[in-house]
Amino acid sequence: MRSKMYRALWALTGVVLLLPGCAEISELAAEPPSLPILRVAAASSDVSTDADVQSGSPYGAYLAGLHAGRQQDISSAADYMLQALASDPENEQLLDRAFVLNAADGRRPKAVELARRIGPADPDQGLAGLVLAVDAAARGAMDEAEDILTQLPEKGLNTVTGPLLRSWVQVAKGNLDAAIERAAPLRNRNGFGVFYSLHLALINDVAGRMDAAKVAYEEALEATDRPTLRLAWVVGNFFERIGEVDRAAKLYQDMLERSPDSTLFEVALERLQAGGTPQPSVATPADGMAEALFNLASLLSQERAEEIALVHAHLALWLKPDFEIARILIGEVLQGQGRGAEAIVVYRQIPAQSPFSWMAGLRIAEELESLDRVDEAAAELETLAAARPARFEPLYRLGNLYRSKERFEEAASAYDRAAARIADPDRRHWSLFYFRGIALERLEQWPRAEKDFLQALELEPDQPFVLNYLAYSWVEKKLNLDKAKGMLVRAVELRPDDGFIVDSLGWVYYRLGEYQEGVKMLERAVELRPQDPVINDHLGDVYWRVGRHQEARFQWRRALSLEPEADTVPTIEGKIRNGLKEPGKDI
Repeated sequence: MRSKMYRALWALTGVVLLLPGCAEISELAAEPPSLPILRVAAASSDVSTDADVQSGSPYGAYLAGLHAGRQQDISSAADYMLQALASDPENEQLLDRAFVLNAADGRRPKAVELARRIGPADPDQGLAGLVLAVDAAARGAMDEAEDILTQLPEKGLNTVTGPLLRSWVQVAKGNLDAAIERAAPLRNRNGFGVFYSLHLALINDVAGRMDAAKVAYEEALEATDRPTLRLAWVVGNFFERIGEVDRAAKLYQDMLERSPDSTLFEVALERLQAGGTPQPSVATPADGMAEALFNLASLLSQERAEEIALVHAHLALWLKPDFEIARILIGEVLQGQGRGAEAIVVYRQIPAQSPFSWMAGLRIAEELESLDRVDEAAAELETLAAARPARFEPLYRLGNLYRSKERFEEAASAYDRAAARIADPDRRHWSLFYFRGIALERLEQWPRAEKDFLQALELEPDQPFVLNYLAYSWVEKKLNLDKAKGMLVRAVELRPDDGFIVDSLGWVYYRLGEYQEGVKMLERAVELRPQDPVINDHLGDVYWRVGRHQEARFQWRRALSLEPEADTVPTIEGKIRNGLKEPGKDI
């Protein structure tokens, strides 16, 4: 029988983002310059081989660096480019590339060294000046930082980072009016209204101008219909500190209702109920600079400018080493690049007492699973489940982990424990019942499985995957065929390009003897999923019923060539030899 399992797809929550996507940011983030063939290699017309790389030759290192970069292995790419640069130290474009890679990998000493070689005023590499300015600010040398920032070429991201960082430098010097003036160019810039209002609020907040800060914080909230989690976190922090706890609580509660799976605002509400007062999100000018760099990193990450996003996130950590949300963002980018082991190392740096530790733990488990370290992932999820006994998510993910490995008994047990933590299931819980139904069906506990599928549909009536799974199961069991047909017609309307769902509808037509309709659906299903053995087998069956025997045998042979499940092979071979029995005798 065809596997009907759909593995859960986990989207990153994006909780670290300050602003909605900004089209302009992708234009400001310049692509790294293309690299010429190294001068040391250009004199040779020989084609490179693996031996070039293995021998440690400059050309081999260059090629290996390019390959590692394309694979998003920034650490290796940085090492190879440094090796190539050592052999061709005057190659400016190679110097630029080695610099960006080292900055993106968070290698502060090397990035600063290379930035000094490039110089802060290089019109083609504004990042170098930014790195030097941030390094100076992190050392407390604000005059040096300001001098470097004034030399930055006014192009690309410098037109955003330059004014904002210079503004925070003025805060450090006690020049509040100058600070606000420096930030003014961002006030009317398209897409940066929230960004400007937030930093105006933070500047006044750090300076102790609470009335002005409050006005700007409120402007930041009013500038967006749906404040992001980060914005709500920062503004709520301010409301708590000035004693407006009811406003803070409402903001947190609204965000919790919008993102019920997040524990961030649970933590904040627990603190409010205990009468605690948080430390400011931004307490110093260096913190403000770090916040600005982090905000830009978040935007760049949304626009898939991941390499430059990593540079900005690491710079934020230079200024604020305990900036936990910046570490979350770095881990998030690494996950997106398929660098799971490195992401785990970053997430492990989040302290257990941090409000972000829950998020980090879930992502660690996610990456351990992707690395096939199943037992470690399970242990991580059990730890999270024990830490917050009221939350169902770790046990739900544990069930998904076991189900993806076809450990259905353990999966069902985990889902049972997760369901026991939900007093009143709502729409967002449909997938828990759906996935538990799958595990139970595979364990041949059909009455319980059917009940779960029906519960999932009660919570999410038009969910196409549930419609498909339940209806297909009924078809296989020769139950409720007319009802199954109606459900599958609806599922195909919702997912017309899903080959598995189209196949299910074709198969119910076959079961009902509506063979011509079955041919149409199953031919479409094979177009959508040409490599699926079961769909090809189904098409062979319906071809036989309409008298297309030669085509039927072709489809059955094709099904055999696609490595079907072992227990179906004898049946398919028998059909190739003998065809199908009369209708009603082969089902």
